[in-house]
Amino acid sequence: MKVVVIGGTGLVGSQVVQLLTAHGHTAIAAVPDTGVNTVTGEGLAEVLVGADAVVDVSNSPSFDRDAAIQFFETATGNILDAERNAGVRHHVALSVVGTAELAPASG
Repeated sequence: MKVVVIGGTGLVGSQVVQLLTAHGHTAIAAVPDTGVNTVTGEGLAEVLVGADAVVDVSNSPSFDRDAAIQFFETATGNILDAERNAGVRHHVALSVVGTAELAPASG
């Protein structure tokens, strides 16, 4: 199975790539350094050719609330559009956005 890991060189993403590869899958780290920019859409169409699944573990480059919201809205929209066009059947997203607000409620 070919799995594209958005944010695949980060703390979590690199572990996802490693585990997928260890289980016999083709895992592709999709980050700006590998030619994939989810904000501009650059490289998304190419990296998704033949992909069965996308795992999105990306993170906003800014912790400013408005900037982070803009990042995720834009990037996720571009990823989903590119997945649809490429016929990708599975999308998994992992995010810790907003978990700080959950801590008081769960304590």
